[in-house]
Amino acid sequence: MRVFKQFNAGIFTKLLLAFLIVIIPIFSISIYIIQSAEKNMREELSQSVVNNVQFYMSSFESEMARIIQINKELIFNEDFQKIRTIAAEMDDYTRVQTILKVKDRLNLLKTSSLYVENVKVYIPSMERGIFSNSYDNHIPLDELNALKMSGRTGGKITYWEKGLFLSEVYPDPFQKLPLTIALGVDLSTKKLQESLRQIVDMDGAGASFINVKQNWSFSDGKHDQLLPEIKAFLNNPDLKGRAIDQSNISIKGKNYVITYGYSKLLDTYLVVYIPADEVLGPLDKYRKFLWLLSILSIVIIVAFSYWIFRLIHRPLKRLVSSFRKVERGDLQIELDHNYSDEFKYLYGQFNVMVSQLNKLIGEVYEERIRSQQAELKQLQSQINPHFLYNSFFMLQGLVRMRDVQTAEHLLQHLGDYFKFITRTGNETIPLDQEIHHSKSYTEIQTLRFSRQIRVEWEELPEAFRRLPVPRLILQPVIENAYVHGLEDKVSNGLLSIRFAIEDEDLLIQVEDNGENISEAALEELRHRMQHDLTKESTGILNVHRRLQLRYGEHYGLAVSRGAEGGVLVEMRLTTKGAEKNV
Repeated sequence: MRVFKQFNAGIFTKLLLAFLIVIIPIFSISIYIIQSAEKNMREELSQSVVNNVQFYMSSFESEMARIIQINKELIFNEDFQKIRTIAAEMDDYTRVQTILKVKDRLNLLKTSSLYVENVKVYIPSMERGIFSNSYDNHIPLDELNALKMSGRTGGKITYWEKGLFLSEVYPDPFQKLPLTIALGVDLSTKKLQESLRQIVDMDGAGASFINVKQNWSFSDGKHDQLLPEIKAFLNNPDLKGRAIDQSNISIKGKNYVITYGYSKLLDTYLVVYIPADEVLGPLDKYRKFLWLLSILSIVIIVAFSYWIFRLIHRPLKRLVSSFRKVERGDLQIELDHNYSDEFKYLYGQFNVMVSQLNKLIGEVYEERIRSQQAELKQLQSQINPHFLYNSFFMLQGLVRMRDVQTAEHLLQHLGDYFKFITRTGNETIPLDQEIHHSKSYTEIQTLRFSRQIRVEWEELPEAFRRLPVPRLILQPVIENAYVHGLEDKVSNGLLSIRFAIEDEDLLIQVEDNGENISEAALEELRHRMQHDLTKESTGILNVHRRLQLRYGEHYGLAVSRGAEGGVLVEMRLTTKGAEKNV
């Protein structure tokens, strides 16, 4: 869970990962089970083929050994001995009877095994042959030569005319004595092929007897084109001495599983070859099914995750986006939801919340406007009595000195000053009117402190003369400079009012060179302006609060130590003339 908390991704990605985390172990276990089953089945199939080859080879070898033993017994049978040694001395009747007895023996051997198709014996002294299933006594010369040569090859089984036969000759060819009798047993090609086909029954598979020394092969009649490659494989000297084994070889670009068993008695291999894909054919189907199921599962996971994404994430994202709009001050938003689920309730409560916020903000805004109006009226009513007394005393002095012109100027400025103070009309006025009122105040103070304080007014830029501003924002700041900075100045007092542009803001800078305010007092004033606005309703703190209420926290007053050594009060106003926030 901590990983998901730290992982910075959307809900859709996390849902998809969660599903994959669940599916991947299951899929891995399935793959492991399939691979284990494939391995076990391969081993079982391989062992089954090996067992079949071993069983068939053992059975066939036992049958051939029995026939070979019977052949040896027949060679030394009394009737066979007579016919090969004294046939010429017998009368016709005895010879015929002996031949019939030999024929019966041959027929008995033929019927004793399904693999025997015909049994024949050749008597050189009579220059004739005797057959188990025929009264013909002629043996073709090529067949006779094959029968004579079979003993010299050292093998008990011989390939001739696309068939196999067993032979027994006397005496042994290695004794280099004249041949007296040769016995041949023709094996049934049909029965042998049927038995070979029963070993394995798969598409593309086959079985064959292969004699490497005599370079012959006898197959079940299927896929004989593979036999040369198999012969070449069995001709490998490393295979000698292996009774039974299994290998994989590639023939014409296709893999085969070769199972071969060797008969020492017959000096012949029994080979079964099966295409590798046939051995694991059923498993291939399961493997394909598993991959299909895996792909389908991934598609379902993605589709389900997307459905969850649409069902949960989209409405949630819309709700989050709406909250961000509310954070930016957009309270005219309303959400609707077409489905009767939890989001319908959330959207409804969100709309109620926004409506309540609108209502509360309207009430707070109205309350603050009323508070601002009350503070302005309070500020208007707070005429400094000392300023009033001093103005009247100064007027009295001018009258006594009969300085009518100066007295007239003083009365004019006092009239303008009190007319502006007591006006109860619009709370917002053009900036040039606020400047005019402040100049009236400084003119009155100049008449009082003409020898002590000099006032310097910078010209207001023409572009800002009609800029709407709250009333009584500059004169209280100038009054504060006189009262707390310049009133005790004996001479060389300076009050400077300047204007500057910074980005889209207008800066009004009021600076004096008074020495009454210490750094500690200046720092305390800054702190009160930042953290204690609600406890002061007069002077520059009143102005600072009203400006921030109207334009925002970025605007208002900032106090610092000026270049002349006194206090610099910097008033920041927006040139757009619009309120930033409430």
